[in-house]
Formats: sequence, C-alpha cells, structure tokens
Amino acid sequence: MPQQMSASELYERGFVLMQLRMFHPAIDDFQTAARDARYAGKAYVPMALCLKALGRQEEAVAAFRQALTSPLVSPVEQRHILYQLGQTLESLGRWAESLEVYGWIRTGDPGFRDVAQRMKYVSSGKGRFYLRIRDWWGALVNGVGTRRRALLPHMQTVLAQTGHGSGWPVETRTHSDRSGISCSLSSDEAVGIYVQSGSPSRRMRCQEKRAS
Repeated sequence: MPQQMSASELYERGFVLMQLRMFHPAIDDFQTAARDARYAGKAYVPMALCLKALGRQEEAVAAFRQALTSPLVSPVEQRHILYQLGQTLESLGRWAESLEVYGWIRTGDPGFRDVAQRMKYVSSGKGRFYLRIRDWWGALVNGVGTRRRALLPHMQTVLAQTGHGSGWPVETRTHSDRSGISCSLSSDEAVGIYVQSGSPSRRMRCQEKRAS
C-alpha cells in the first residue's frame, strides 16, 4: 500500500502541477493539503489562482475568503490576498464588495500597490462600462463562432459533392505547395481556401496564365 503524502508534499506537488498548467490535479492537492491547519492559509491561495485560470471566478472568491480565515496568515500576506480577492470581485462586477475589500487594504497600508487608483476607478463607473463592452464583445465573438461551426458541415457537404472534399479527414487535411513543403490546415481554413477559388496552386497557375 503506497504511503500517504503529507500536507507539505501535497502542497509542493500542487505548485509543480500549477506551473505545468495542470490546474485540476493541482486543485485536488491543494484541497487535501488545506485540511492541515498549518497549510490552510497557504494552500487556499494557489487553489484560488488555479480556479481563476479555469474561469471559475466565484469559486476563486470563496477560496480567497477561506485563506483569510487562517490565523497563520500575516498582515502582509493578508493584504496581498485581499488584493487578489478585490480584483476577482471587480472582474465579476461586484463593485460594492471590491470597493470594500480595497478599503480594508487602504486602511492598513494606504500606499499598497495601485489600490487608491482601483478604488477611484471602481467608484467612477468606468469599470462598469468596460465590463459591458467586454461582455458585448464576448457575446459577439461567441455568436460568430457558433454560426461558423453551424455552416462548416454544410460547406464540407458542398465540397464533397463538387469533388473537392473527397477523402478529407474531419479535422485537418495536409497539402503540399510547389516547394514540396507540407502544410497542415484546420478544416475551417481548408474550407475557406477552397471555397474562394480552388487550391493556392490553382490560383497561382491562373495568375501565371493571365500574366503571359
């Protein structure tokens, strides 16, 4: 039976996994390490950063708050955790909460990083405008991607009927140009090239004929 890893070993392995961007197993290690009171404050912070990297912002907020409950967190460490918490709340549009968090930091250290500027920014309403633009742009990009994915199978069917698409793999196809260099194209890129006016080499031959 394998020997159970200590909280210290899990914490260290979690950091290695986080650096390798293996966020899910890193979170598991940090969660287990946090059961040891000596590592609760330490483990919840990198766990929150992993959750942020995965887009799980609400869970990151909860993890930062958990880190702050540890009696082993020093005042300096507390300010850094509060700063990360404030940024996360800000990204979620939870303005009143982020302003409150920045206020706690400023009370203990008025010159801490850019807290004064962030408080001014959040209070001014510019952050709200930025988030509305960000959300609108994200919705637009997602909409375009969805329509493109919906169109792609139809275009592949058209190409197959005209003889261009026969034998293509679903995801990629590889072609060679005149120099013999192989190029791997995604199916989206391949459809775009062939729908416009055939293969690149075909367009090149047409241009040479017109020039002569």
